[in-house]
Amino acid sequence: MTTRPDPRPITPSRALVLFVVYTVVFALGGGLAAGIMALVFEALSPQGSDPTVYAITFGVTGFIAYRLAQRVAEG
Repeated sequence: MTTRPDPRPITPSRALVLFVVYTVVFALGGGLAAGIMALVFEALSPQGSDPTVYAITFGVTGFIAYRLAQRVAEG
């Protein structure tokens, strides 16, 4: 079994950069997914859907995008 090497110590500037990158990735990933879902629901039903569905989609897909970005940043 291989063990992961100890992560690099995080500096304040690196923490700030990662915070900004993760925030942008979260917003873009969640926003795209919620927007696509809104377009699909609008095409299927002129009434659309409850905004809660879009909020949940935004949060879940944003979190997934954030975790993927975190794994890439950690190497």
